[in-house]
Parts: sequence; structure tokens; C-alpha cells
Amino acid sequence: MSVKLDLKDRKLLYELDINAKQTYSQLGKKVRLSKQLVKYRINKLEESGLIKGYFTMIDASKLGYITFRIYIKFRNINHEAKIEMIEYIKNKKAIFAVAQFSGRWDLCFLLNFRELFQFHEYWDDIQEKYLEFIHDYKICIYSQVYHFSKAYLIDQKDISPIRKTGGKIQESIDMTDFRILGKLAENARIPLIDISKEINLSPEAISRRIKQLQKKHIIIGYRALIDSPLLGITFYKVDFRLRTLKNLNKIIAYCHLDPTIFQINRTIGGESLEIEFQIKSLNDLHKKLEMMEKQFPDTFEFYEYYVILNELKVKYLPEE
Repeated sequence: MSVKLDLKDRKLLYELDINAKQTYSQLGKKVRLSKQLVKYRINKLEESGLIKGYFTMIDASKLGYITFRIYIKFRNINHEAKIEMIEYIKNKKAIFAVAQFSGRWDLCFLLNFRELFQFHEYWDDIQEKYLEFIHDYKICIYSQVYHFSKAYLIDQKDISPIRKTGGKIQESIDMTDFRILGKLAENARIPLIDISKEINLSPEAISRRIKQLQKKHIIIGYRALIDSPLLGITFYKVDFRLRTLKNLNKIIAYCHLDPTIFQINRTIGGESLEIEFQIKSLNDLHKKLEMMEKQFPDTFEFYEYYVILNELKVKYLPEE
């Protein structure tokens, strides 16, 4: 099934990807629609399933957390057991992102912990329950992630600021801040009055705390979770082994201007560079990769790509 959109809808999605907390009035000024029409269109996009929710981007490294990623390849697993295993993983609190893959790996999930022993406890628990269904796995640690806006929605170069996680300076927050982050992680567009009812603090005080969390770059953005396959878009992840790092910053700048690229990962234990594309076809992806090889000759040793079929969970808040 594919959802048909006009340019106004695409601009709304793009603006919600840049900042999902924008009001209907603010969005209306940018797409030249009335507040009422903006609200109507967004409701229709939500009803169609194209917008699956709104999430807050939280830099867990600022709070002293390490982000781990685990790839899994299944073996001898039937449909019922697979669903059970995925639901079990999705419901574990420290796991903040889960996605289904096609290719070398079948499942990917991300976890946040302050200590290595906490990671081992979680991973051992999953293995004790489901190791018989795991043919292979790979673990790495995220060091830095560069987030770009989904400019393919409007078929233009991304000119919005790069949002980056993996900061060097740690910040301290209290439990009230953490509870505010918890509400924003579940729904970036939640009204302040609703948060106020939950944590017994005035909307004005909550707003001041949110501004401080943004100033400290603990909150780095607010985005809409968009079901891109409904637009005829395929989500590819390409892992690159680099021969040299001399062009690294140039590659990041190059990717920022490409509307089909929306994320770059630097990892410990993964490949040199991991670039995520949302693009119409495999043929289009190959053309992009050929262009990159021509732009940066003698830079890439090899690359390998996977299809990300479905994002099952996105909630950046670490478990406390």
C-alpha cells in the first residue's frame, strides 16, 4: 500500500521531522495553510499510519550512558516464536530502538547502560531465553551519530543544522528532569499541561526545565516517526570499511547535502562508517554509491548494505 501526498503534506512532514514540537500556527505559516487545515492534514497523516508518533532525540551520552547495538541472525525459528522474541525485546526498558532487517541480519536493537555489567545482565537474559534461535550476532558501541533531516520528502538538499549525539561533556539532571524527559520521549508533542498533571509542576516551570535540557544538548531535537515504505521509499543501511580517514569530514558534509541520506553512525566494533539512506530503489542506491566512490576515490575498501524493513520501537530515554 502506498499513500499519495501533495506538496503541502510533504512540507508538513519535513517540518515535523525538523521540529515536531512546532504548533499548528507555526507550521501553517511555513506551508501557507490555515491552522485548522494544518491540524486536519496532520490528523489524516496520523490516521493513514504514515506518522506513527513523535519522539524526542535525547543524547544519552550526556547523562553518562553507553549505547550498545546488537545485530541478530535467526535460525530454526517459526513465526510464533519470532513474534514472541521480538515482543520480549521491545518491552525491555533499556532497549530504546528495535528494527527488523533483511539480508545478513534479521533484527537490530539498541540499549543504553552506564556500566558494562548491566549490559551483560540484559544480553545474558535474552540469550538464556532465545539462544537456540540465534544463528549469529554482532555487538558494537555507538560513539557518534550525525542526524540529518529527511529532505527527500521535498526533494531538496538538507539545509537544516546537523543534530549530533555522542557528546564529550556529561551533564547532571535531577529526577524531575528525568520524568519530563520520559514524557517527551513517549510523545514529543505532548502539551505542557499534560506533563504538569503527571509530575505536579507548573507548565511554566516545565518549560524552563526543557529549555535548560536543550541548552545542555541533552535534548537535541524532536521528530516525527514516519513510515517511509508507505511513500514507496526503502530504508537501506550501508556499512563502509574505509582505507583512510583523511576524507571523513568531507564525506559527512557531502552526505548532509544528499536528501536521501539521513543518518551517519560512527561505532566501536562496527565498520568505519555506517550511512543510512531512504531512497526509492536498489538501483538508485547503487547510483548513489557509485557517485560517492567517484567523489572520494581510493577511500572505500568495501561496503555492505542491508534493508531495514520496519522500525518497531524508537524511544531515546535510557532506563533509570
